[in-house]
Amino acid sequence: MSANNFSGTNPAGSNHPTATQPTATSTSGTKGAEAGEGLKGIFAKGHGIGESIRGNINSAIDGFTGDSASMAKNEQVARGGEQEFQTGQFAKRGTTDKAL
Repeated sequence: MSANNFSGTNPAGSNHPTATQPTATSTSGTKGAEAGEGLKGIFAKGHGIGESIRGNINSAIDGFTGDSASMAKNEQVARGGEQEFQTGQFAKRGTTDKAL
């Protein structure tokens, strides 16, 4: 009895045109990109928390001093930080300074 007669084997051989060949797919590139995006999202969320805190504190200080222009700017910073935290995306994409 030959080895090719066992159930589950292809008697035609693996090089035969009717033999089923597994398809090779490269997932290492997509896995790396997914990991990078996940890490970027974590940093964006952390940055968002910091921006939200900074904006709220500075806005409160500006409210005490009566500087309404700076208060409005810092409220915008706080809103941008909250958006970054919720979405995991930096508010200003493609710039080196992500702060609003």
